[in-house]
Amino acid sequence: MENTELEGRIARLERRGRAALIVAIVSASSAILAVGGAAGSRATAEMPALLTPRPSGVLTVRELNIVDGNGVTRVKIGAPLAHAIVNGQQNQTRGGRPEDTMSGVLLFDAEGVERSGYATVDHGYSNVLLTLDEKNKQHAMFIAEPTGATTLRLFNADTKDRVDVAIDKDGPSISMIRRGKEVFRIPATNRPAR
Repeated sequence: MENTELEGRIARLERRGRAALIVAIVSASSAILAVGGAAGSRATAEMPALLTPRPSGVLTVRELNIVDGNGVTRVKIGAPLAHAIVNGQQNQTRGGRPEDTMSGVLLFDAEGVERSGYATVDHGYSNVLLTLDEKNKQHAMFIAEPTGATTLRLFNADTKDRVDVAIDKDGPSISMIRRGKEVFRIPATNRPAR
């Protein structure tokens, strides 16, 4: 593969990654604004038992669900979040051990399928992550580690293809995995793909 063709492919992937990140940030911001508006207008009219009113006007809850006109949850804010529902089945974890929980915001489509999340890991290695999902699998993840390392990962679980754009204590890197095998890495190193 010629360098110019490879550089063109990398540039297209970077543009797609930036576009996906912008969409995710706008979606998360919209969800947060929607939560603020919905909480303010309904909090006094509908005071569920879980709410703890405070004299200062602060609303304290463990979970807040924003529903659409059909009663489908479209935004969920929780501490901790329930484990993911994939293909209509509740998973026992969010990718780790059952006791590994996350807190944050989830976005759902009109069918109630989780499509995106912005969360922090509650215990252990406290990553912050933003995910973009299809109906059954994740396709993009942006991770900020507590040590300062950051990774933007685009992947297709069906084909085991993946592109990582990362920066850590060793500097920036770009890697491409095709069918589960690394086919490209800048800078070239002997360290295995994560």
